[in-house]
Amino acid sequence: MAKGPATAFPDRKISETLLQFAAPLLRSEAPELQIRKALEVAYAAWNAVIFADVLHNHWYIDEARRLTANAAGPAMLMMEMIARKRELFADDTRLIGNWKLTRTEDSLHLHADARDPYSLRRNPADQH
Repeated sequence: MAKGPATAFPDRKISETLLQFAAPLLRSEAPELQIRKALEVAYAAWNAVIFADVLHNHWYIDEARRLTANAAGPAMLMMEMIARKRELFADDTRLIGNWKLTRTEDSLHLHADARDPYSLRRNPADQH
């Protein structure tokens, strides 16, 4: 499997970066379910941009557009998050792998795995 160019990834935890990226969607007083939903949108937008801009696979962005085509609010939200990723976080080319939000006694804690996009197994049949 051929890998892409060697990339220096940020030292910052991807969970911290995801929270900063998702900040416009998060309210500290929001219920846990709303926080989870906001993180799902941020996660989808982030990874769609990585696939499009780093791996040159636009299927995920095209699918997000298709799925939100009949809903102006969600469509605008997704496109704003895609633009935010490209404008403010363009240098961070890590994919976000599994993530988990857990409640502690006094707060919520986010754990997320960072992935090198070039480490993905690439099946020619999966290219869109």
